[in-house]
Amino acid sequence: MEVSYIKYFLRVFLPLLDRKNDRAAIRFMFRHTAFFSISKGKRLFGPNHRSTAGNLIIVGDGLVNGYLRNNEEEHANIWLGTKGSVYIYNHSKMDDNFNLFAIEDAIVFLIDQSELKEGCAWYPVLDTLFNAHLLRKAFSDVNNRNILFRLQHTENRISLFRRMYPGLFDRMPTDLLLSYLDINLNLTCGHELEIDGVFNNSTFNDV
Repeated sequence: MEVSYIKYFLRVFLPLLDRKNDRAAIRFMFRHTAFFSISKGKRLFGPNHRSTAGNLIIVGDGLVNGYLRNNEEEHANIWLGTKGSVYIYNHSKMDDNFNLFAIEDAIVFLIDQSELKEGCAWYPVLDTLFNAHLLRKAFSDVNNRNILFRLQHTENRISLFRRMYPGLFDRMPTDLLLSYLDINLNLTCGHELEIDGVFNNSTFNDV
C-alpha cells in the first residue's frame, strides 16, 4: 500500500473520527477500502469492467465526473466529485454501466457497503459516520444536479452551479460544463467551443 494512499485516507477520515478513541474503527475502514489512482483524461474502469454496484465511492483528491453509459455508448453525466464527495451505488443493472472520468488527476476510495454494514455493527461510531455524514453527503451531491435541471433559465443555472461547486466553473471542459447546465448543443468529441460564443459576456459576468 502506497504511503500516499494512507495520507489521503487520513485526510478524509480523521476530521470525522477521533484518532485515539476510534482507532479500531479507523483500522477497519482502512482494511476494507480499495484505492484507485486515475490520471487526468482516463477512466476508472475499462470497457469490460467488473460491476461495482453496492460500493460507496469517496473522492480523496482531484476532480471526477460520474456518468452512465447506455448500449449505444451514449453518456449521461450524473455526478461531479471533488475532494470529500460521496457517491453510493445501488444494486441495479443500471449501475453496471456507471464509470468515473478524471477531469483532473484523482484518488478515489471504494468501500463495499456490505462490509461497511458489518463494521457499523462492530463499531457504532461507523454507523454514525455513515448516516450523519456519508449518506447525507451522497444525497446532497446527487440532488445538486437534479436541482440544477429544475431551474428554467440558463442564467439561474449558472449562478446556482457557481454556488454549489465553488471554483469548478473554470476547471471543467466546456462540453461537460454545458451538460450540467442542461444546454443542448451538438458537440462532437474534441470539438472546440468558446463559451462566450454560446452566451454573451454579460451573462457570465453578472452571476
